[in-house]
Amino acid sequence: MPLVRITAALLAVAAVAGCGGSEPTVQARGQRVQIELDDFLIRPQNVRAEAGPLTFVVSNRGRLGHNLRLRGGSEGERVVTTTLLPGKGATQSVTLGEGAYTMLCTVANHEQLGMTGRLVVR
Repeated sequence: MPLVRITAALLAVAAVAGCGGSEPTVQARGQRVQIELDDFLIRPQNVRAEAGPLTFVVSNRGRLGHNLRLRGGSEGERVVTTTLLPGKGATQSVTLGEGAYTMLCTVANHEQLGMTGRLVVR
């Protein structure tokens, strides 16, 4: 029984470690934010911006195709980029209201592998 508890505790720690809470929050400058997509990681993982138009400058640094979506707010899921091949990038502006959004990659199981981040709009 103690082995089961230890295993459960280790799994819980691993799950929380992948949530991106340890990186500092990046403030969007001039309502513009640079996002790097890598294999199963979005950088920065914590972004803060003002409500209104926000321009995403997105680059894929990974070896796989990735996209960027926003989930949250009253609009539901928002497409920021289509799937970007390795080494490619895109710039896209979206207008966002106040709230908390999840940044994620919806390609295959990338979200489940930890490819998420947090955007707070005030």
